Amino acid sequence: MAALPSNLLYMASRLSGFSTNTFRLETENQSTASAGSIVSVNLPSNSIVNLRSFKMFFTANANAGAATCGARLPNTKSLIERIEVSMGGVVLSQGTNFTNVLSAAKQALQEQYCDATLGHPQYIRQRSYSTVSGVQTAGVSNPTIYAAQANENEPQQYCIDDWEGFMSTAQPSLFDTSIVPMIKIRLYMAANEVLSITNSVTLGQAAGAFSDVTGTWANAPIGLSGPTPAGTAPVTGARYVVNNIFFTIECVSLADMAYENMLAAQMSSQSFLEVPYKAYYTFLDTHSGSTKFSVASSSMDRVWLAWRGANYNTQNNPVTVSGYKVAGGFTSATAGAATALDQGIPQYDRGGVLDTNEEKYLGRYFNFSQPNTFGAGNGAVPWTLQLQLNGAYMPQFQARAEGLYEITRNSLEYTKKSKLMTYDQYLNNYCVQCFRLNLPDSEFSRKLTGIDTRSSNLSGIVSTTGTLTSSQPSLTVFVECSEILRIGMGRAINVVV
Repeated sequence: MAALPSNLLYMASRLSGFSTNTFRLETENQSTASAGSIVSVNLPSNSIVNLRSFKMFFTANANAGAATCGARLPNTKSLIERIEVSMGGVVLSQGTNFTNVLSAAKQALQEQYCDATLGHPQYIRQRSYSTVSGVQTAGVSNPTIYAAQANENEPQQYCIDDWEGFMSTAQPSLFDTSIVPMIKIRLYMAANEVLSITNSVTLGQAAGAFSDVTGTWANAPIGLSGPTPAGTAPVTGARYVVNNIFFTIECVSLADMAYENMLAAQMSSQSFLEVPYKAYYTFLDTHSGSTKFSVASSSMDRVWLAWRGANYNTQNNPVTVSGYKVAGGFTSATAGAATALDQGIPQYDRGGVLDTNEEKYLGRYFNFSQPNTFGAGNGAVPWTLQLQLNGAYMPQFQARAEGLYEITRNSLEYTKKSKLMTYDQYLNNYCVQCFRLNLPDSEFSRKLTGIDTRSSNLSGIVSTTGTLTSSQPSLTVFVECSEILRIGMGRAINVVV
């Protein structure tokens, strides 16, 4: 019977005495935060907590600075730059710098779900989808009126429900906090540069319009050279603030001591329990042909490369994703009326192939552009890339963008679908590469199969040809590693990197 698959068997498994509930957690230090702030919270002790259910609630205002900036919030996860988890003062991971960029890079490649109700997945141009009535600005060209109504200065609460690192990858996800010291989570708020600003709500990228469009300046991807759109430059100095911060988490309980006794027996027989989880190490460089990084880990699983423009941290207009709507399609406001509404038409075929018959924008901070101008009509040569890991090359040839994309798709988790995008969009808005170094999907069986670099302290080099020599792009390298939390008797813990 054991050899038969479960879909052929008639059976039921019962667990008696199980109960669950959700609890509200207050911050340890403050309920209001802005750029550079640190928010701390302690998880419940002597409980079995569902780590995946940890959520942060807050209200947000993108125009805490100059009211005339016309600032736009990104999605809610982008407001957190670093997540640090510690137990009894022992830091499990120092925290991934630019975790918001890592999350955006993964979303550039995979169909990761961002809740539209509380997650603020899209930029708001004129009519807010974050209110019950869909507030519309009273003045099209008045940034002060815009700033007061359509940029999240409203009572709705937003939610961050997905976290990179320990909270989203630790196994088991139902974690018994009674066997470890107090768990403290520290969240470092992102810089104000994650905001986009604009002085107009007019659809399109012409003078005085809402956004700029990929590739309209000097035939170069917008993220690399960073032009100011035609017309008056937006007012700078936008600042965001989040208020009314609190957290929630699910706790479960069992009626008897069977689970606790099982853990005690397992700990007694092997002296410790092991909890694998993911950690990320970040390297940021202005790329001029080669970028170096170095990691020592027991299981180096993946290398992520995220390309951004030299001006990525300058507040400016949002960028229209290639293929999506720009100005040019007009209809009457009412039947027989002379007033026209700009409905816009896609940049590709007018019907909007590949779901492009809509508006879609990215902030420059999260717009990933190819590191040269090939394909933009200026006759430049294509760029190529190759990793060097302690003298070993990956791949075994200098790969163009097409080859890198297929290597990337083969390196992602098989349980997550690849993002639907065009080649044009990949180069200009979603240019991220991933190189897998471990056994496919070994994470789901809790196997550490990545490269062990502890004895050699791996030295890596990202080498490219054909990249820009002027206005050099910014390259962020994320090295994904598997680490082990070992839990011993008496709440003793140590981290095996």
